[in-house]
Amino acid sequence: MDDATPITQPFLDWGGIWPGQSGRDEDGHSFFEDPPTGVHLRVQQAKKSEPFLRRERPWEEQGLSSKVVLLDGGRYRMWYVAVAPGDPLVRSICYAESDDGFDWHRPELGLFEFEGDSANNIICSADFFGFQSVFVDPSAPAAERYKAIDANVNYYRDGALVSSAQQNRTEISEIRKAMELEGYTPDQIDAKADIHHVVRGAVSPDGMSWTVLDEPLLDVGKTLLDTQNIAAYDEESGQYVAFLRGNVERRRSLRRTGGAEFGHWDETRIVLTSDPQDPPHVDFYNSSYCRCPSSGRHLMFVSIFDRPAATLDIHLATSRDGWNWSRPERRPIVDLQTSTGQYNAVYASPNLVPLGDQWGIGCLGVDRLHDWAEYGNPKAEPDGEYCWALWKPERLVALEAPLEGQFTTIERICHGDRLLINFDTEPGGWIKVALVERPGTPPAPVPELPGFEMDACDVLDGDHLSQPVSWKGNADLSALEGRQVSIRIRMAKARLYSLTI
Repeated sequence: MDDATPITQPFLDWGGIWPGQSGRDEDGHSFFEDPPTGVHLRVQQAKKSEPFLRRERPWEEQGLSSKVVLLDGGRYRMWYVAVAPGDPLVRSICYAESDDGFDWHRPELGLFEFEGDSANNIICSADFFGFQSVFVDPSAPAAERYKAIDANVNYYRDGALVSSAQQNRTEISEIRKAMELEGYTPDQIDAKADIHHVVRGAVSPDGMSWTVLDEPLLDVGKTLLDTQNIAAYDEESGQYVAFLRGNVERRRSLRRTGGAEFGHWDETRIVLTSDPQDPPHVDFYNSSYCRCPSSGRHLMFVSIFDRPAATLDIHLATSRDGWNWSRPERRPIVDLQTSTGQYNAVYASPNLVPLGDQWGIGCLGVDRLHDWAEYGNPKAEPDGEYCWALWKPERLVALEAPLEGQFTTIERICHGDRLLINFDTEPGGWIKVALVERPGTPPAPVPELPGFEMDACDVLDGDHLSQPVSWKGNADLSALEGRQVSIRIRMAKARLYSLTI
């Protein structure tokens, strides 16, 4: 984003809020320099749409699983996993598209036969490639514009890679157990028979015809990848990034990798795991990593596994750099409730996309409990449907004043148009704004700018996505163009979601 473009600041964390400081004046009297008071961050729970895709085809009969949605050239495109009846279960990678994100069409692709008929929307078998994540790579040549990753397993015998047709997981495990009982060392066992989990890559010119790369993007050894692992191209850094299942002290966690190439990725690093503010009985599933449509902030919609209850709901994590993550609140941003009851698990999948006058992220809702009694059981009841988790634009988190509060932002460049704020108020609630000099060090009173004083501000109330702030009827900031200003806000019974100056 160039310097001439007004920047939207969402309130997803405490960044951008001046923390205040205390000082003493020349007479020895203490004072506080603009500390934030009476406000806190509040996650805004999504509203769920009615399901937009249910099990309606024979190859979907046993269930629906993970998916990816792209808004690509004005069209919504979705790659998803469908499960057919059978033992073992037959999983297919399917494709659907939509003009509005709610009414979806399954095109007859003619790419893959199901029960002798290719008039279906199946791209391939999941055994060919799992398509856990699909993204557009603007840096790539046309033949590789679309990229995808999946998780797979490499089997080794006597140090040599063997195919799954030559050896399977059960056989490798039996060899390893027998050698362990006979007293062989771990290194000797690994040299004889080993299993490595790998991230694979695939490329495509159109998202339909795919070539699987010969070499894995990353070998993570024995650590598991049993979740929806997510990859993307980060235009800011010119790097590929991927967020994978990780493990910290036997707790499911999230780790990051990536690099300048689509392959030869860096060693993984844990970036998000449960902490002392979490209950002791939870850990983390898929990341659903994506970017915020307006500000570009890094987001995760993390499924949190409550082990005793065997349920999963979705919490929000945010980051400014994709490495250092925080959660604004320890409560779900997408809960389990539906219009007719509740799911037992919800999983978000990229991406967060505009849907008319809303934002939405696709969610898989399932009725099964996520535990060993039901999960992965071929005889389990058919399950899974897709719905949207919906918010008004920018309203993922609010800076909320339940009664009366005040804060001041750090300095921002004023682009000379207007100050726009996204907010709503309760009955009797209000917001007033002053433009002020930047708070400084050493501490000193922070003066209001002439013509933009708090007392001159026209009171704001109601529910507005982009409301200009005015002072005695004047919203024009052209006199401040290019100048660094801070924004002091007083509000009562109000929620502020973002501002743009």
